[in-house]
Amino acid sequence: MPSLPNSIALHIGAHKTASTHLQKILNHNRKILKSDGFVAYGPSYLRMTGRSLQAMFGLSASRKIAPRRSPHDQLAFLAKGAKRLVLSEENFVGVLGGSEGRITSPLYPTAPERIAAFIETVAPVKVDLFLGVRNPAAFMASAYSQTLFGGTHIGPRTFRARNDWRAVDWADYVARLRAVEGVGDFYVWRQEDYDATLRLIMRRMLRWSTGGKIEKIKESRVHQGLSAAAVRQTLAWAQEGRTEKLAGTARGLFPINDTNKAFKLYAASTLAESEAGYGAQMAQIEAMDGVTVLHPPNHAKQG
Repeated sequence: MPSLPNSIALHIGAHKTASTHLQKILNHNRKILKSDGFVAYGPSYLRMTGRSLQAMFGLSASRKIAPRRSPHDQLAFLAKGAKRLVLSEENFVGVLGGSEGRITSPLYPTAPERIAAFIETVAPVKVDLFLGVRNPAAFMASAYSQTLFGGTHIGPRTFRARNDWRAVDWADYVARLRAVEGVGDFYVWRQEDYDATLRLIMRRMLRWSTGGKIEKIKESRVHQGLSAAAVRQTLAWAQEGRTEKLAGTARGLFPINDTNKAFKLYAASTLAESEAGYGAQMAQIEAMDGVTVLHPPNHAKQG
């Protein structure tokens, strides 16, 4: 049996912060990772039956079937001799939305206990956390599109009534995670800076030299949002009683382009108000002991 990895990089999203793109980057560079002593697993592996982190490490209290391997044997099996194991799965800390298009508040309420259970199970292997965050109103707007893609066909006014963007408090979420005993290094970045910060994210997730070798993929963002026309068509079809994947079909018919403008859940003034609050949250996160905020090159620190 191969030896245990020295450490684990656990990327937990958040949802709607370019997590899928990051996962595709890791997969695209799997040969580079392997040659440098790393191995990475994303949703394509971790969402298969019996391969979720909960299933493999016996973390689900309701699980009736015991894991096939002990926690350390499972770690060794996944690492296959690699010194650093990278796990990227935003669903590990919980899903984004609840019933009837309601986004869970506070964000990911069970995340600390899930991460605490994982850390305890794999100890003494060090677990570092990686998290992307986003302007609260923009995050909520993206969550609305995801609600439509998920088959909950409610109008924007109803969604806004059920979800207050002011409840998205990244500083509170990071503080709850940081308080978990045994968390190693903790890295946070803004989704808005993702493209410019990607190289640094990879350097922290992997070794500095390996992160510098990572090849980007040609496609930019993986999940395109919905145009205003696509949202209208989705809701119109739902009114007619259609039940197939309406939002995906409408997106194909009315992609965002010069003719079909992107759907906007909030006015520009609301986004600006949210940006101010977001800045305050990021300042709180910057000040937290044990948390490193990753910035683009040549970032000028405000203060």
